Parts: sequence; C-alpha cells; structure tokens
Amino acid sequence: MTPLDPAAVRLFDEAAEVRREAVDAVDAAALAGRYALRQALLGDEDAEVRASAARRLGDARDRRFTPALLEALRDPLPAVRDRAWRALARLGAREVLREAERAIREEPVWWVRRAAVRAVASVAGAEALPLLLRTLEDPFWRVRNAAVQALIWLGEGDAQARQRVRAVGEEARPGPVKAAVAYIEGVWSGSPVSGGGLVSAGPGPVAPAAGLDDEDPAVVTARLERTPASEVTPVKLVEWLGDPHEPLRMLARRRLIERRDPEALRLAMRWLDEPRVPHAAEEVRTLLERIDVDELSLASRILGEPPRPGAVAWAARVAVRRDDSGLMERVQALARHEEPDVRRAALSGLVFDPASRETVLAALGDPDASVREEVIAAWERRPPAPSAIQAFGRALVAFAPRASTARERRAVAEGAGCVGDEALLARLSKDADASVRAVALGERAVRGSLTAEERREALSHEDPWIRTAVLDVASAPGVCEDDPDLSARRAALSLLASRDTPLSPEERRSIGLASARSQDPWMRARATELLRAEGTREELEALLRLSLDASPMARSAAASVLEACGTLDAHLTGLLRGAERTQDADVRVSAYTWLLRRADTPAFEQLCTALRDSSEPARVVAHLEAMTLVFPDEAFTVAPDIERRRPSRPRREKTGLKRTAPDGSLRASWRPLGSTGLSVSPLVLSGANGLSPASLAEAHEAGVNAFFWEPDYTQLTRFLKMTRGQREELVLVAGTYHSGPAALRRDVESALRQLRTDRLDVFLLFWVRSPERLNAEDFEALEKLRAEGKLRAFGFSTHLRDLAVEALRRNPWPVVMTRHSAAHPGAEAAFFPEALSRGTGVLTFTATCYGRLLQPMPGMPADAALPSAVDCYRYSLSQPGVSACLSAPRSHRELLQNLEVLSRPRMMPEALEAMRAHGARVRARNQQFNALVRQAPGGTRDTFLALLEEDEPPPT
Repeated sequence: MTPLDPAAVRLFDEAAEVRREAVDAVDAAALAGRYALRQALLGDEDAEVRASAARRLGDARDRRFTPALLEALRDPLPAVRDRAWRALARLGAREVLREAERAIREEPVWWVRRAAVRAVASVAGAEALPLLLRTLEDPFWRVRNAAVQALIWLGEGDAQARQRVRAVGEEARPGPVKAAVAYIEGVWSGSPVSGGGLVSAGPGPVAPAAGLDDEDPAVVTARLERTPASEVTPVKLVEWLGDPHEPLRMLARRRLIERRDPEALRLAMRWLDEPRVPHAAEEVRTLLERIDVDELSLASRILGEPPRPGAVAWAARVAVRRDDSGLMERVQALARHEEPDVRRAALSGLVFDPASRETVLAALGDPDASVREEVIAAWERRPPAPSAIQAFGRALVAFAPRASTARERRAVAEGAGCVGDEALLARLSKDADASVRAVALGERAVRGSLTAEERREALSHEDPWIRTAVLDVASAPGVCEDDPDLSARRAALSLLASRDTPLSPEERRSIGLASARSQDPWMRARATELLRAEGTREELEALLRLSLDASPMARSAAASVLEACGTLDAHLTGLLRGAERTQDADVRVSAYTWLLRRADTPAFEQLCTALRDSSEPARVVAHLEAMTLVFPDEAFTVAPDIERRRPSRPRREKTGLKRTAPDGSLRASWRPLGSTGLSVSPLVLSGANGLSPASLAEAHEAGVNAFFWEPDYTQLTRFLKMTRGQREELVLVAGTYHSGPAALRRDVESALRQLRTDRLDVFLLFWVRSPERLNAEDFEALEKLRAEGKLRAFGFSTHLRDLAVEALRRNPWPVVMTRHSAAHPGAEAAFFPEALSRGTGVLTFTATCYGRLLQPMPGMPADAALPSAVDCYRYSLSQPGVSACLSAPRSHRELLQNLEVLSRPRMMPEALEAMRAHGARVRARNQQFNALVRQAPGGTRDTFLALLEEDEPPPT
C-alpha cells in the first residue's frame, strides 16, 4: 500500500484526544493534507478538532477550501464558527461580505459576531462600511468596539470613507451610532470629544419591581429568592431572562413557570426575535418546554396579532403538533406574509405537516434565501414517505434554474437523482463547486449512466469527494491501496466488503490481505470481513497478526473471525508444527495464544509440548512461560519441570504524576497575603484561557504557587487533581457569584467536591457591585466556614475602590481583589493604604487594562517604546500592599513571557513615571471610549425595552 501521512491517519482515530493532536501535525503543505483537514472540518464530531482544522486551512492560504470554510460558518459550535471567520479573512474570501450580513443580525454569540466584523473589514474594506455602521447598534459593546476599530482603520487612509462615516453620524439620532462616530472622529483628529448630547436617555423605564433592584445581580437574585412569584411584575422577570448573571436568569425562569401566565409568556417570546442577546432566547425556549399553559389558546392569540417571527414559529409548531385546522389556515396564510422573517417562521412549522407540502414546496420560489433554507433543510432531513420524496424531487428540479448556493444545488442534484432527470444531473456534474459535482456524479454512478471517460476523469480528479463519488467494483481495489486520501480508501473498502458486491474468492483474499497491512486500524478491522481462517495460510497468518494489533477495533474484528472457525485448532496446529511450519515469531505467539485459550487439559498438554521444544524462538518461549499463569496450580503436579518455569506474578506498583516542587530560591519571590498566613507567588495564574496541565505544571515548577479557579476551568481542574500530593504548597483562589449564607455554603462545598480537596485557600465573592453584597450576614457565614476549616481565608473582588474602602471599615475582610493598572491607578491613593493599614491581602487584576496599555495611543511618536505585559504586572506589584497580580495567558508562549515577573517582580523607579504617563494617555482615551461606545445606549436592557415598544398599527 502507498503510505499515508501518519498524522492524517490519526486524524481518523476513534479517540478525540488523538485527533486533536493530529490536526496540528497534518502536513498542510501537501494537497492531500489540506483535503484531510477539510474532512475533519466538516465531518469530525469533536468541536476542538473542527476548530483547529479551520485554523490550519486558513493558515494554508488555499482558496480552494473557501467553500468548506463557508459551510463551517453554520457549525453548531461557536468556536468552530469563530475559527472559520478568521480563516476566511486570511484567505481574503470576498464571500464573507454576504455571510456577515446574516451574522450581524442572527449570530447568537458575541465573540463570533466580533470575528465576523473583523473578517469583513479586512477583506471587503470600504465595501463593508454600511455593515460596520449598522454593527454600531449591536447589543454587546465588544462587538460595537470591533466595528469602531475597523472604521477607524478604514478611515485613516481613505478620506471618502471618513466622509461617509461622518455623514451617518450627522444623520443619526442621539444614541449609540452618533456617539460611536463622535469617538471615531476624536481618534482621527487626536482631540477628545465630550459625550454630552450624543446619547439619548433611551426608552422610558419599565414597571419597577419594588425592593428588588440593585447594582449587583447576586443581590437581586437573593432578594428574588425571598419574594413570591406573584409579587414580581412579569415585565421584570422577562427582562431578567437576558441578564448576564446565570443564577438570576434561571430563577426568573422558575418564577415565570410558577406564575403560569400566558401574557408573561407572550412577552417572553419577544426575546426570540433578538438572538444577539446571550442566553435570552435559549431561556425562553426552555421556558416554553416546561411551562404548563393552554398552548392552543396561546397559539391562537399569537396568530391573531401582528406577527412576530419568534412567536409565530412557536405557534406554527403547536398548530402542526396538535393538528388544529383553524390554526393551520392562519399559519399557511403567514407563509405568504410580506416579511421574509415571518414567512420563514411559518414554514419552520409547516415543513412538518404533510398536508402543507404544496405550500412548503412553493417556498422554493421565494426571493429570500433564508426562507428557501427552511425548505432545503426539510429535504435534507428526508421526508419519510416515498410520495413526499418524489414531490420534493420534482419541485427541486423545477427550482434548479434559480438555485444559487452550493447547498441549494446539492439539494437539486439529489432531487434530480430521485426523479431520474439525467440531463440536469449531467449539467450539475460539471458544477464549479466540488460538493455539487460529487453529489451529481454519485447519483449518476448509482444509476449507471456515467460514461467510461467520465468515470476515468473523475477518478483522476484531485478532490477525494469526486473520486469517491464514482467508485465501482473495478476501480475500488486500486483506490483502496493507493489513493492519497484515507476517506476515499475507506469508502472503497466499504464497497468491496459489502455483502452485495460480487467478488471471486481470489479477489476477496487479495483485497483483504492488502488492507490488513494498512496504516489505518479501521481498514485493518474491515479487512477481516474479507479473510477466512480456514482459507489459505496467508489469510490465517494475517488474522493472527491482527489479533495482536495495537488497535482494539482490529483485535476484536480478527477475534470474531477466528472464534467463528470450527476447525481453528487443527489449522493452528498445522501452522505451528506441520510441514509448512511458520517461522514468524509474531504469528507463533498469536497461534499459541489461540491454541491454549481454553486452559483445559488438552491445552496444558500442548503447552508442555511447546515448552519442551528447544527449537522455539526465545520470544515465543517467553510468551509460553507467561501463559503458564493462566492454568490452575494443580495442573502442574504432573509436570514439575514446567512448574519451575512459571514466572512469579509481578507486583503492581502505583504510579502517579510526580512534579518537582519549587525550590527555596524560587520561593524567595513569594509574598505574604496580608495577615492571612498565606504566602503567594507574585503571579496568580488563571485557568480562564484553558492552558494545558503541562503548561500549568511548568509554571508551578518555575515558582507559581497560586492559581485562580472557577468550575468551568477544566484544564486547571485536571492539573489541580494531578497535584493533590503537593496540596500544602498551592494557594487556590476560588469564589462565587451568589449571595446569601445558604448559597455561599453550597458553592464552597460544591468546589470542595469538584476539586477533591478538604479546603479552599481563598474564597471570594466575585464581582461585587453593591454594598449589600458585603452584608454582615454573609461575612459571618464565611467566618463560620473558615472556623470549620473549609476556608483558610475569604474576601471579595470588585472594580469599585470606594465600595472596598467602606467594606473594610465595616468588617475585617481578609482579602480583596481589585482592578488596578497604570490606566486605573485610583486604588493607589484611595484603597491600597487602607488595606495595608488593616492587614488586608490585596490581589489585583486587569494589569494590562484589557491589552490597551500594550497599544500605541494617538499622538505618540512612531518609534516610542510600548510597555510589555510583564511591565504592566511589575507596575501593579510595585505598589505597597499588593501581594500578587492575576494573569490569564492565552498560550504557552504568553505564559513563558509572563513568568519573567517571578525573577524581578518590581519595576525600576525611573520606569514607574514613564508607565504612569502612558497610563494617563490610555485612561483619557478609555474614558471617551466608555462614554461613547461601551456605555452608550444599545446594550441588553435597551434591546429589551425596544422589544417592549408598542407595535405599530397595521396599515389601513
């Protein structure tokens, strides 16, 4: 067999861990490697593999793989979609402009929308201006920021682009667009811009929920826990379904379920029309599944009102599921509504109603691609009835001249195959898109209408999809052995191993023996279906080798064939001692294993004969001596010479991960954490960005003893479990987003169970935004947990230094984690001295000001030196009272850079002033950004208020 890239073979391994490693090792410089990555991108079940494949294809800069990456933009996992956007940007794919139009409206994950914005700006340039300007109204500020940065970049070298942006800003009403344009103007001109008059107050306030509102959502959650559902307004509960604080969202949903209020449910459905607010639509869908209401009555109410797509989609499914003719008539009418989103929503239910097939198929002629997608998706699920398949097939053939996307043309090719339209299949066999050509060629191959020349041309094509589509019995053996793509080889072997494939015994044996030598364990396993233990000597030897295979799949397959052979022992005896005795040690080892498998009296006699045979190779003898251990002790009473050769049973010793603890020189940089009695390394390493356990162990060996943990930090969790033997050396910082004694105890005990430890070193109330979150009752609850030995120290984290100062004056909080950087130096005067005087341990975070301190500011000389992340950490660590700084490196390379802090935690005095000056510039720009972009109207609450606005009256 022609050898394959070993990494490309591992890319098909059953274990996801193996495939994750392999995707980075595949030779992407070779075309076969890129096709293997495409297969992984579109076919692997593991999201991490698919995301890595997208990244590698982008790095390869091969435009042939643009269609595959465009397909990946609809992957169910956001990490894959994000990587696909980035890869398409690297390829310079102009198609991203059309796709980004959809993404900024419908993509539910903010960081994927941000990737779309960056991709379209880098590829389309000035053509992307209208889309970027619309993105300034996104509910999430980080997406708006991506659009702002893109517009700044596009305008710096294009006077016409600047003028277009200014014109939009002048025409816009006070709000996020006008404010963002003002910020962009300030960057272009280098002059600060005030936010006054640029933002409006937004819609009026919703109905108040007396006694529940607070700046800190954990406090709101605790208050809501104590409040009966009937005393909270439905509007407020529905608003909270879009809150970033997960406990509050879940509790609001529970309260709505308790109310069983159809009107509240109608209100909640409005979130279905705003997919860009994280979690809201998902919470509503969960609510709809669990709430007990009269769904027919509610659906009737919805379908009688001015239509909202999200509610219509739900009502349409109810109408179909309950087979209500009156409701179905209304849904069918909405399938012809003037708004595409409403038509699409109605069709999303009608596609499941056989009686509505005519309406559904008519939608193939819809001018809107998203409406047609509902019909195409229904076809891809394949309607169960043969008559429905024929009806779809005829409709797709009629739709063929208007099919514009590769997905639509693939559906047309499948439909043409169903109804036997040879002329259409012949045209699609020459389609520019390889996936469409493969479908059409495959349909023709099944129907037997391919010419010999067409098959030869397809079999020599560079794309494995096309080669695979035309496989037949004549071509499959060659593909099975020599094709450069493993998926094609597998398809060929599947065809040949099929019970329906006519092969002579010689052909089956030849193919089986060749496949038994494959690098691919799957092919080795399938090879056993073509081999017979009672067949030729070569077949038996191949099966015996496969029964020792490194792959469990191959071993199991070979064992099944050997076990089914009724004359196996006779064949094995002939192989071991007959006239054509095999000399292959591997085959002899396997043959003896099978011959002695029953461990009965005849098997013992065979064992003794073999061990007394001085001609056996040393490896076989060692194996036979090991096999004596499977026989009962009493069997050896008649063979004392054999008993003396029995090896002693090996003692199994426990093994575990051993890590070198930091030595005394590395501990020298550790600092006391206030008066807690704990000592911490200058860096507290966060598991937020998924550093591998190996990287975390390297950091520990370099001197890091403090780690910041949350329950979803899976890699850090693995590392902490692996280092339980060094628990005394580690300082583990964990925490909670909840409020209330019961919730605090629950979260502490949950963390202890998850980490399999008996205590947490530092437990923080995360992201405190309200004084009530630091109430005396919660302080006492934490003190009690410390007295019980479950905590060594506790405290809180906050951005608000005044709140922190006041909290220390009320209660002796042992630890506080607060924001601090050269761009946010206020804690140096307002908080650090207070904490130092009271013996409070201080941890700081955002030392790089979210990376802004690492970027040049307007007005800086082009050759001015910028601080590094290490400089930023040292600046914070140089402040009196600061014990350690939180670091969340995104890669092993960043980790190694950050570890330089350990050898010299403090900044040189002369560098402090330069850092302060740079921080002041960043702060001034940051204040403008916060006022005009980050805190401008357009966030989640404003989005919800807009959804609540009165519907406009229908036109008369």
